[in-house]
Amino acid sequence: MEEKIYNSQNFILNKKKVKRPPIGTYIMLIIYSLYILVPFWIIFISSLKSIQEAAFAEFTWYPTEGVTWGAFKRVFESNEIQRGFINTLTFYTPVTLVSVFVSALASYGFAKMEWAGRNAIFSFLLLTMMIPGCVTMTATRLMYDTIGWIGTPLPVMIPGMFGGIGMVFFMRQYMKGIPDDLIGAAKIDGMSEIKIFLVLIIPLSVPALLTQGVLSFIGHYNDYLGALLYLIDEPLYTLQIAIKNMVDTYRTDLPAQMAACFLGMLPMLLIYLFLQNYILKGISMSSGLKG
Repeated sequence: MEEKIYNSQNFILNKKKVKRPPIGTYIMLIIYSLYILVPFWIIFISSLKSIQEAAFAEFTWYPTEGVTWGAFKRVFESNEIQRGFINTLTFYTPVTLVSVFVSALASYGFAKMEWAGRNAIFSFLLLTMMIPGCVTMTATRLMYDTIGWIGTPLPVMIPGMFGGIGMVFFMRQYMKGIPDDLIGAAKIDGMSEIKIFLVLIIPLSVPALLTQGVLSFIGHYNDYLGALLYLIDEPLYTLQIAIKNMVDTYRTDLPAQMAACFLGMLPMLLIYLFLQNYILKGISMSSGLKG
C-alpha cells in the first residue's frame, strides 16, 4: 500500500509505503466492537418490543410482533426521570467547568512554573491515586454528616470542583509540550503569569481541556454510589438513581427498563460523537511521559 503526498499544485512529492496492520489486529478490533455493540443493540431492540414479547417470548434480535415506542413514552412521562436529568445537569455542569479550570491552574503551576518542592509535592499527589475511593468513603460520609451536608447537593459538587490528580496529571503532560520559548517571549513582553495562563496557555490547551471536561462530566454523570450515599432526599436524585428506581418500579415492564437505560447512555454517546476529534487529539498529545 502506497501513500502519495501532494503539494499545492497536486504534484506527487514522494511515495512511501504504509505497512498494513497484521490480520490479527483487525480480528481483535472486530471482536471488541461486537463486545461493545451487541449489548447496546440488545438494550435498544428490547425497548422496541411489547411487554408480552419481551417478558415471555423467546429472545430474538428484532421485534417479531412489530416495533412499538410505548416504552419510551412511559419513560418520558416519568416525572422522576425528568427531575433526575435536570438535577444531573444542574449539579454536574458547574462542577465540570470549575474543576477543569482549577485543574488547568494546578497543571500550569506543575508544568511551567519553578518553585521549591514542586516535584516532591506532585509525586506525593500521584501516590494518592493508589488509594481506592471506597476505602475513604465511610469516613467521608461521616464527615459530611457531621457538618450537615448529607441531604444537600454539596457533597457531590464541592469536592468535584477541585478536580482530581488524574486530571492534573493529564493536563500537566499536555502543557509540558508547550514550548518554553513561547512563555519566555511573553514574559519579555511584560505579561504576568496569570495573563500568560489566560491568554496563551488556555487557548493552546483547548483539546486537553475539552477532553478532560468530557471525561469529568461522564464520570460524574455515571456516578451512582456517591449520589446514593449523599443525596438521600428524593427531590435531589440524579438520573442514575432515577433510572434504578424506575427499573425497580417497572419490574414486569422490561421494555421500559431498557428504554430508560438506553436514554441514560444516549447523551454521553452524542457528546463523544460531536467532540471525538478534540478528545483524540488531547489524548494523543498528552500520552507522552515528560518529566
